[in-house]
Amino acid sequence: MSEPVHSHRPDAVLIDTPAVILLSYSGFILLKQLQSSLGTATPPLLTGKSAMTHLLRFTLLLLMLLGGLACNAQEQSVDIEARAQQYIKDGDWNAAREAFIEAAQQGSPTAMAYLGWIHEEGHGVEANDALAVIWYGQAVKAGADHLAVKLGWLHLSGSEAIRSRELSEQWFLYGIEQGDLDAHVALSSLLIADAQGGKNTHRLDQAQEWLLKAHQGEHQVAKYFLARLYLEGIGGHPVDYDMAHHYTLLGAEEGHPQMQGWLAHIYKEGLGREPDPVEAAKWAILAAIGGDSVGSGIYATLEQELSESMMNTARQLAMDWAAR
Repeated sequence: MSEPVHSHRPDAVLIDTPAVILLSYSGFILLKQLQSSLGTATPPLLTGKSAMTHLLRFTLLLLMLLGGLACNAQEQSVDIEARAQQYIKDGDWNAAREAFIEAAQQGSPTAMAYLGWIHEEGHGVEANDALAVIWYGQAVKAGADHLAVKLGWLHLSGSEAIRSRELSEQWFLYGIEQGDLDAHVALSSLLIADAQGGKNTHRLDQAQEWLLKAHQGEHQVAKYFLARLYLEGIGGHPVDYDMAHHYTLLGAEEGHPQMQGWLAHIYKEGLGREPDPVEAAKWAILAAIGGDSVGSGIYATLEQELSESMMNTARQLAMDWAAR
């Protein structure tokens, strides 16, 4: 059972300098109105520097009050969410949903995300993508920016009622603007799929730019798509076997079976380098162990073509790699 990823962005009251000035001025006006309603003139002590001192004290008290209210609301929201979690453990989805609604009304993005998940998966209710995107959208507005990617995929592959390529891209772009590397890869993968079908090939440069940024941020999937662009020449992208080898090797060394299969292919066919059947067999063995069909096919071919000595060397290299 999958659950929504929790937001790590803390709820906080952010008050900048203009807000302090506004609150101070508003407090001063309220004080004057109160004095006027009581028929009391402004005391001499509330003039000049003394008036400013009282005004600053009033502002400080007001900020402390607002901060206290925010803290109390946050603590109460956390307590409600803990109660909702217990309801989930007990299998009482109706009570959990009601508790999350209560916490969401207090501004909790985590509660909003859970409500989106509940309606998406149909826990205690009939699954409803339309309600799910509403709650996920509210969570994003409340600070859970990472859920923009979730919304992007929902609008792309959800029910007919919410399916929209335009909205999908909008949410992915929002995530990119927030610096979410998952969003960079998500929209890039969408554009690459388009290019494979002969559509929007002019957008591949942008996709590559986003993938490079994600790769620089050490996103694990970015190298997969970069390798494909250079290896397959998708959508007219320039084929570059040196770059293909670079990104494929990175993925293979990290244990990605499919990229190990691609690397075996590169060494077997000598793409951008001299053929190296032993190295090809090594990576084919590892890919086949991981369940990759390309690697399995290459291994079967090389087992027939190479000498027993060469295959033994390849097997030893594969064992050495796996024992690292």
